[in-house]
Amino acid sequence: MAKNQKRYQRQLDIGSIISLFLIVLITAVVACGFVGIKNAHVERGDLRRTLEQKIALMKKEVDSVDLLISTLCDRRRLADRLRHHDSQLVPIIRSENLPGMPESLSQTLAHAEE
Repeated sequence: MAKNQKRYQRQLDIGSIISLFLIVLITAVVACGFVGIKNAHVERGDLRRTLEQKIALMKKEVDSVDLLISTLCDRRRLADRLRHHDSQLVPIIRSENLPGMPESLSQTLAHAEE
């Protein structure tokens, strides 16, 4: 029974404790570094995805502006052809407001109230 009691009385020397502490410390540093690198990759992926979405949106805007320019050019060509052939058709004139529209509405409302 004396052998068993001595077996549990063995203590770690200071060198073993320091080496275990260093192993745990190195493992913790490596794990923290891995997590930091992984987070950096995820952040870069999110930034890349955001930039790709912005690029796609800009491409759609460019396509819509290109379509608008091509339709304007087609309208100009059509107007030139109409003038060249002395057609009675009038080219479409784009305007932001419709002149006379509010006046005609107010007159019809005034007649409706009487």
